[in-house]
Amino acid sequence: MANPLDPKPDASLDSNSFLSGMNDSGATERPFADKLDASMAKDRSVIGKNIKFRGELIGTEDLHIEGTIEGTVIMEGHDLSIGREGEINANIHAQNIVINGTLTGDALADELIEIRNTAVVKGNLIAPRIQLDDGGKFRGSMDMVDTDDEMKARHSEFKDKLVHPNLPPKDEAPSRPAAKKSFAPKDTAKDSAKETELADS
Repeated sequence: MANPLDPKPDASLDSNSFLSGMNDSGATERPFADKLDASMAKDRSVIGKNIKFRGELIGTEDLHIEGTIEGTVIMEGHDLSIGREGEINANIHAQNIVINGTLTGDALADELIEIRNTAVVKGNLIAPRIQLDDGGKFRGSMDMVDTDDEMKARHSEFKDKLVHPNLPPKDEAPSRPAAKKSFAPKDTAKDSAKETELADS
């Protein structure tokens, strides 16, 4: 007798079918954040767990951090993920931000910020979508932006936070080294005595 739970062999599965989200192994389709992880894994740079960086980190490709970063991280238009070993003490800006490790600082994402169940986050978050997984630790404020105009306003406000305190402002030209001044060697006591004798004679 056929199992009533088995799909009919001649039944075609449409996109709205219950089984349409199943793959060959029987696992359900992965959620959005897991798809994001897969896309980020293709073309991205990695900062390993033995790397410590201090300063302003700017990139034009996706970045995964397992090391320690202090300062600012700007990955505008690209994705940023913080691994379980990652420890970030910085204000960050990226297209999508996925946090598995520790973040101390404010974060601005153009699309999504996700705090995974292993994450510890202390700071203020700004994004159209913010997801906090069960078990993730968060202390701060969440600002879920609704409109493009509101997002532009948040961008301009956030720019001040993306300057490392020990670096000069971006609009200032780097200072040129001062021209070396040449000084005549100081007169020694003997030379002063000789000049005094000549003046007296």
